[in-house]
Amino acid sequence: MRRLRGPAVCWLLAVAVLLTALPPRLRAQATLCQPRGEIHACVAEGFAPIVNNNLTDARDEAIADAQRKALEQVSGVWIDAETITRNRMLFDELVRTKTRGVVQNTNVLESGKTPDGEFRVKLEAWVKAADVQERLPDLVSELSLVVLMPERNAGQPQAQPVVENEIVTKLADANYRVLDPAQLQRIAQRDQLAARLRGDERTARELGLRFLTNLIVVGEATAQPSQNTQGIVSAHARVTARIIEAETGRVIPGGNVSLGQVRGFAQSATTAGERALGNAAGPAAERLLQALDGYFKKKERRVEVRIKGLPTLDEYRAAREFFGKLRWVSGATDGGYSQAESVIFLMYPEKILYLAARIREEKRYRLLEFDRNRMLVEYRA
Repeated sequence: MRRLRGPAVCWLLAVAVLLTALPPRLRAQATLCQPRGEIHACVAEGFAPIVNNNLTDARDEAIADAQRKALEQVSGVWIDAETITRNRMLFDELVRTKTRGVVQNTNVLESGKTPDGEFRVKLEAWVKAADVQERLPDLVSELSLVVLMPERNAGQPQAQPVVENEIVTKLADANYRVLDPAQLQRIAQRDQLAARLRGDERTARELGLRFLTNLIVVGEATAQPSQNTQGIVSAHARVTARIIEAETGRVIPGGNVSLGQVRGFAQSATTAGERALGNAAGPAAERLLQALDGYFKKKERRVEVRIKGLPTLDEYRAAREFFGKLRWVSGATDGGYSQAESVIFLMYPEKILYLAARIREEKRYRLLEFDRNRMLVEYRA
């Protein structure tokens, strides 16, 4: 039997952090999972609205909600709590499509209507933790990034990072999903982590899973005063950065950026260093963006979307427009219209789970099934 890595106390701390990060109502519903060898017995509550007095559907949705919460608790061993909270929709999709063999057994302990018109289920789910870990890479986003760029100015840590902030801003403006710098700042020994990433493939994979990201921008920025001429101090900045693919630990093509001897001037050494860093930040961010754009262009693939029951050609065109405007879809082309089953082709670089989770939110379409390059959808008038 495979055993979980890491001491039990780390597991308990991770789950405790996860529960703290949840909204108050969710926090009150959840309980700690109890490890039983390879299996974790998790007691969780799920809720679902009752629509048209359909208790059967509401019960099924509430069970899925409780299973997702059990999966989240076990996933909290590897994934940052705030990352789980922000990606709850993806965990819901994972429960719907990937939990066979992960949730070994479900025992409903309590169920029924609540005073506020919802259906509540309390259940015990037996979750196979090792299989959870194997499936978690399905959640890792191809288009999100972590930026780790420690900065030093005149030999001292820069309190407000100049280069890192510029890189994060540029990437966000270009529609990349960038981890909130404030969340990253809370990581203990952040600078040491950046140093380890320079040559540690395992660290890259662990950090990528922790924040569900496949790309990590790691490097450093330094500024040193060079001379003082009649009260005007000059400083030189140096920036090095690499874009690492978390799943392989390799630097992406064009992902090595190095800038040196970028100058800045001021009446103090600290301010001159900050200006030198600022002058280097923009060019460094632009070079990283160029590398990322080329990387994702190569990652694009064609996804076939089949839609059942589109009543008219106008609805087909509306569907093509809808799918074409979804985030990260770079193109939507005709594949043929038929009332029985129509086809649209999408160019998409992200993992299909992200597209599936977005379509689940759309009332006009019901997602029936999907795999890496294909999706079957039913039109709902």
